[in-house]
Amino acid sequence: MQRGARALGLLATLAVLLTALPGPQAASAADDIVTDSGVTLEAIQVPTPDGAVHGRLGYIADTTPTRLVVFAHGYGWTIDAGWLHHMERTVRNDTAVVATDFRDNLGFPVLRGAEDLIQATLLAKERFPTIETVYLFGVSMGGAISGTAIVEAPRFNAGQSLFDVWLDVEGVSMLHETYYEARAVGHAAADGIERDAGGAFEEVPGEYLRRSPALRADEMAALGIEHTFLVHALNDGLVPYDQGREMAAALVAAGVPTKFVTVTRDSPDQTSGTTGTNALFGAALGEDPNDTFGLDLAGHASEADEHHPVMRTAFDALEAMLDGDYTPFTYTEAVVDDKL
Repeated sequence: MQRGARALGLLATLAVLLTALPGPQAASAADDIVTDSGVTLEAIQVPTPDGAVHGRLGYIADTTPTRLVVFAHGYGWTIDAGWLHHMERTVRNDTAVVATDFRDNLGFPVLRGAEDLIQATLLAKERFPTIETVYLFGVSMGGAISGTAIVEAPRFNAGQSLFDVWLDVEGVSMLHETYYEARAVGHAAADGIERDAGGAFEEVPGEYLRRSPALRADEMAALGIEHTFLVHALNDGLVPYDQGREMAAALVAAGVPTKFVTVTRDSPDQTSGTTGTNALFGAALGEDPNDTFGLDLAGHASEADEHHPVMRTAFDALEAMLDGDYTPFTYTEAVVDDKL
């Protein structure tokens, strides 16, 4: 298979997927939510240089959490559209959560999103000064946002690091790769990337490198990130698998303890997500051979789908960390295959 054909297939899938994502939803003032399980998802206003954005702080009333989980959502989503359930199920007596929409939320605001995520984290720590450990969890575009937040945080935190553990879920790690895919099909995502970066890659290449976490792993190590967990589907048709590999390799080379999980297949009763096989062959065949031949190779997960093996694996890892059942290694790999 020629690389050019593969790239064109991925671009076609990018165009289809991005047009199918949730439609624009303005980030506006929202009501607090108190769930049946006793979790408060408080609506907060996260300060930014361009005005406040909508966020939510999750906690159980009258507790003193020592841990904070920070969620970074992906392209086309808002926290109220895709993350309320994730926030609720993560909160514990000793664990608060925070998530925020971003400036230009439905664009591709990697740096602005990172800055807004940092402000949301600082706000949560101000509310709960007992917090000792901060877990950062980013999905898809949120992988680039969260990874960038790690290295940009000292600008807003008196030169100090802010995050301790990073979970990077099917994340963008090389922004210029995603940019050229989007630009080739004339999709608005490319415009969003340019708005955040201040121009096209040819005009401001350094701004794209600044927003590419795989190129900043040495800075993460210098800031003392304790360990990282990465998960990526082999048949990802939106953020190709190689971006996960590039991120993992960079972290290992920088000396950051890293676990990389490849999700190979989903079970027949699950959705595969957005697949590379459909990108490569769907237009020509009129169908995804992943389905036609029962391959069930896992693709890019919807971040709202807790049952997709990518999202399930990521949350299983987070839960193990919060339970004290997770052992970081210098480097380790694992495979998740739901058909075995």
